[in-house]
Amino acid sequence: MLIIPDIDSAFARPCAIALGTFDGVHLGHRAVISAAVAFARAEGLTAAVFTFSDLPKNAFLPEERRIKPLCSQEEKALLFEELGVELVYSPAFAPELYTLPAERFVREVLIERLMARHIVCGHDHRFGAGGRGDTRLLMDVCREAGCAVTVLPPVTHGGVRVSSTAIRSLLEQGRVEEAQVLLGRSLRGQNGAGI
Repeated sequence: MLIIPDIDSAFARPCAIALGTFDGVHLGHRAVISAAVAFARAEGLTAAVFTFSDLPKNAFLPEERRIKPLCSQEEKALLFEELGVELVYSPAFAPELYTLPAERFVREVLIERLMARHIVCGHDHRFGAGGRGDTRLLMDVCREAGCAVTVLPPVTHGGVRVSSTAIRSLLEQGRVEEAQVLLGRSLRGQNGAGI
């Protein structure tokens, strides 16, 4: 698996790409990534992920209020590889990306630069300047560009919506086994969440 720490198009190949923060690579994230991998295999594309090397929310929080990631970047990369990902774009959440209007992010970064041919994301994925881009905008821009889009519904387990926030809350309450169920795996030891 190749990890690109920026959006360098020199490494781009026509791809099915999963979009997300993927903090913890929980069951919901796995559904998105697995769908992208399946589409890549079915359509003769490279299985790719676009994520940030840091948590986007932290760019706007003071140091003492920053959210600790549920797993390290190294652990995240191993989990991506286990799921069949071949190429990971993992740039820093920097102004040149987070100030880019949503339409331009889809057209110029995902479709033109990274050669996305099929984009997969969760139902609540937001992107672009101010998080103004949503799945409806993504579908509209991609339709015009001839790029396929698959939006997955939320994943639930035992009536609980699987999310990094829910997992973090369970861990803070000491409910490690329940958190592991939502993660879909055992915790591998110390990580950013202090586990």
